[in-house]
Amino acid sequence: MDMERGTEFGGAELETSQEADDVRTLQVFNMLDCQDVTVSPPGAYPQMVQVNLSNCHNVSIQHVPSDPVVEDAEKTYIASLRQQCLSEGRCGPATANYVDLVLIRHPTFKASESLHNQATLSASIPHGAARLPLDKLFTDRACSVILYGEAGAGKTVAVRQIASQWSCKKAMTEFLFLFVISFRDVNLSVNKKTSAWNLLSNFCSPKASTSRQVSEAVCRAGEKVLLLFDGFDEYVKSQELKAGAPGFNSLDEKAKLPLVLHNLLKGRILPAARRLITSRPAHISFLPDLPGTSYVEVLGFGEEEIERFFNQNFRDSLQAERALRHVRLHQNLYRMCSLPICCQIISECLNRPSISEQNDTPITLTQIYFSYVEKLFKHFETRTRTPNTRSFNTCLQQQRRTLEKFARLARDGLKSPLLNVFYMKDLEQHEITKEEVNAGCVVYSQTHCDSCLPCTFSFSHLSILEFFAALAVLMAGEQDYLNEVVQQPSGELLSRDEALLTFLCGMLSKQLLPLTRTLLPAGQSEEGWRDAIVTFLMNFTCRLQQSNEETPQRQTLWLLRCIFETQIDELAKKVASVLGGRLYLFRAGARPEDCVSLAFVLRHCCEPFELDLRRNQICDTGIDFLLPQISKIGNLRLNDTAITDSAVEHLVRVIETEDTPLLQELHLDGNKLTGRSVEVLGTFLEYNTSLKVLSLSTNDFVDVTCLADALAYNNSLQKLILDHNNISNAEAFGKALEKNSSLTLLQCR
Repeated sequence: MDMERGTEFGGAELETSQEADDVRTLQVFNMLDCQDVTVSPPGAYPQMVQVNLSNCHNVSIQHVPSDPVVEDAEKTYIASLRQQCLSEGRCGPATANYVDLVLIRHPTFKASESLHNQATLSASIPHGAARLPLDKLFTDRACSVILYGEAGAGKTVAVRQIASQWSCKKAMTEFLFLFVISFRDVNLSVNKKTSAWNLLSNFCSPKASTSRQVSEAVCRAGEKVLLLFDGFDEYVKSQELKAGAPGFNSLDEKAKLPLVLHNLLKGRILPAARRLITSRPAHISFLPDLPGTSYVEVLGFGEEEIERFFNQNFRDSLQAERALRHVRLHQNLYRMCSLPICCQIISECLNRPSISEQNDTPITLTQIYFSYVEKLFKHFETRTRTPNTRSFNTCLQQQRRTLEKFARLARDGLKSPLLNVFYMKDLEQHEITKEEVNAGCVVYSQTHCDSCLPCTFSFSHLSILEFFAALAVLMAGEQDYLNEVVQQPSGELLSRDEALLTFLCGMLSKQLLPLTRTLLPAGQSEEGWRDAIVTFLMNFTCRLQQSNEETPQRQTLWLLRCIFETQIDELAKKVASVLGGRLYLFRAGARPEDCVSLAFVLRHCCEPFELDLRRNQICDTGIDFLLPQISKIGNLRLNDTAITDSAVEHLVRVIETEDTPLLQELHLDGNKLTGRSVEVLGTFLEYNTSLKVLSLSTNDFVDVTCLADALAYNNSLQKLILDHNNISNAEAFGKALEKNSSLTLLQCR
């Protein structure tokens, strides 16, 4: 606070000097019944001083000149911090060119209401929600921000963007100090003793000053310190944080690392500092209670951001335009681009001059990853002066030995508690050379949490590790692995091997068979592997159907993804037959591009299908994917699927073109549909003869005149449910019902 000479508080006179711009902290002095008091702020920096002047007389506050040596040490340390943050910000694939992420603030956190229930790639913004700029994460009331989202949604990208923007003084300029703590790094020294200051200072360059004066400056900085905790869901001790733990508030006190982290997260150490913690939704419940918590969900890239990313990732603007046009034609690829890592991989795969002439452009996730690895190895050939082959298959075949090394490394990593963290000895064990590291499959990372630890390596994304682990199974000819997996409880399967198995299924697709044939060990054939995959997926389907409990929705969704990855029509037909005319995916975490997999299976159905997609973020794009197979659906439940009036219009338009429509039940509750949908459905009901149940509860319309008029002509509809819509003219149904002979239930509560 700035006070001039002569300011009176309770009869006391204060004398202060103008405060400097870099105010550090708040010191509180209680002076009761004192006289002739001079307050000289301790330390070398100007202070904000709040004085309780009860019954005080002749009080003055004097400014103590700062120490140039300490100031230089602090400036050197901050400069080193900014340099380290700049390096940290450049690590990620989506941060070299700054592209905004879709961030949504929520008043509270409920795992069941997360927009991305699992591995979601679609940035679907809920009705009425506002996007949040990255530099507006913190408010006056928010001391701690929990940034959550599923794998690949952009949590680490956000941390890197914050670090990069702060280092360049483009955002978060209110913070004087910024530290990044990676839980993946923390896992490497989780059993060691350390202090909070060692943990923070090791993030900075080892050459930076870590003197006591600097640590005191961090303490005094108060709310001008920002702590970024990245990847809480990867922390091996995450489930132990809720347990009671000894508390301490010293920055220098040494203890086991989990205890230091607990007190840092809890706010006992550096209580005024702002905190941001990233995590997947399932692990948020393990976090200790934090004061002033704000919840922000990261949803990856939106449509504008995808376009901006392509434009920035291509040197040629015309090439970027052609690539983006191609991706939009393959909507499943386009939806994947809302995941930053997939956007990077897809744009890299398409970044070649003849993209408009390519007939073998990948359409499945496995094909995309193979194309990405091919690009890495072609770049590797160029750098090592190896003759650069043009053929996709030839390139990977010639690099078989290198592929096999990385594949075995990834397989070992998937079995290790450290997962995607490797030491140099791990690379040497698999005979991976320095030149092969330069191919780009694995990246070097300096461990920040303990400067005494050796450097580590990791695959550039967890999904790339899982892709190489699938390659390891294939190249080793481990068909028995499938027999072992199918015996596991389905929950364990999806927590451990879901992505690996998805990639393995994709490697046996028709488009990749020529490559698969050359990667298999001697004595094994691609036909044998395809038969093994088909048998595995059929056994898994039967197991789901024979379960005494309700069919596990998430496992069913994963099964559909695997079937699409195989691109085997015969398999889709067999699975559709076993499913028995019903697909129950209530709250399965389905996303728009999953409807591509659904449509692939529905295409092979021979009877009217009941499709339950309630409580999934399907959105209008997902409906568009389903429309070509809508003639196979007899009961469609789209409650709470974030669709709009536009999707209803498209749906009705397709049904109108059918000669013998089969749709008998249509449930559209909880989608905030307006009078526009009511008009479309009213016109549709006037001549439709198949629909028997229409449910529109909890939407956003008040006038039902169109529906009432339609009932006068419709003699097939039996149930019309319109609850919770604040309908203003329900009496309009009176005259219509006099002419209608089929309706048995009308609800307008």
